Amino acid sequence: MNVALVGSNFALRGYLPAIKNIKNLRLKILCSRNLSKSLNILKNNRNIKLENNWKNIFRSDIDLIILAVPPKIQIKILNYNLKFKKKIIFEKPISNNINKSKYIIEMIKKKKIKSDINLTFLNHQLFIKTRDIINKEKLGKILNFKIIWNFRSYDLDKKIKSWKTVESQGGGIKNIFLTHVFSYCKFFFGNFKITNYQYENSNFKNIYYKKKISCFLKNQDGSEGNILLFAKKKGVQEHKITIKFEKGQIQLFTKSKDWTKNFILKIHNKTSKMKKTIKLKNLAKFKDGRSNQIFIMLKNFIKKNHHSNIDYCLNAEYLNSSIK
Repeated sequence: MNVALVGSNFALRGYLPAIKNIKNLRLKILCSRNLSKSLNILKNNRNIKLENNWKNIFRSDIDLIILAVPPKIQIKILNYNLKFKKKIIFEKPISNNINKSKYIIEMIKKKKIKSDINLTFLNHQLFIKTRDIINKEKLGKILNFKIIWNFRSYDLDKKIKSWKTVESQGGGIKNIFLTHVFSYCKFFFGNFKITNYQYENSNFKNIYYKKKISCFLKNQDGSEGNILLFAKKKGVQEHKITIKFEKGQIQLFTKSKDWTKNFILKIHNKTSKMKKTIKLKNLAKFKDGRSNQIFIMLKNFIKKNHHSNIDYCLNAEYLNSSIK
């Protein structure tokens, strides 16, 4: 597949290394508003065309478009692609408006455009292993679950004002981080509803930024859960998922500077008195751990048996829209 990559920061740090390591993908166009940064990175890759107008990529011989752009730009490109039906991979949130997100996904499905969305944890081997344990009911029925994720906010730390800190533009904890959690909650537990929520605001450069969100959930089978997310300026990030079952407990957690790395899965079966700890071998292929998960996503996308994760994200955006 000939690939056009659209974006600058995350496109270059997260997507580019993964694309370069997949033989079936050939990066033909890099479209960015920051061409000077792109030139420095691509100085030894003269076969890659640089472009600063994303509409021009649709006039080229491109099979797959990969987007790493703000939601307000992403939705424009997704709409434009409805005419061309190019294969496309994009970021969450889909847009900065739930109605726009719903419409574009309906049209993508109607026109049968092969697509996927980058949801880091749905490609993670230990998250897939956790879902397998849940689905096979190896520890019985779920009683309750708890998720705690405290993460370093680069934008708050560096005092950067961008779309990532403005909720109405698709940024903020709710859209960037809670979307991840709601997506893997559906991945694990199926359909659920929010029974209650609380949050704390922080005034950041004359905008209100949710620095802490607590959600209470109820699953379709009656089990209950609690999510606690909060941002901090410095230090390591902790992400811990605890699931209690009739016959035992699972803990899936990491404590790392990179929130995609170093996850550990601990399984405790009280009935058999079995305790097991699973650690992934360090893939060590990429400096940024997100590239590891993008690499897996892209490899799956190429396969014929690929299943899209878009509905997980759309469901998460619906839930996000109920938190005012």
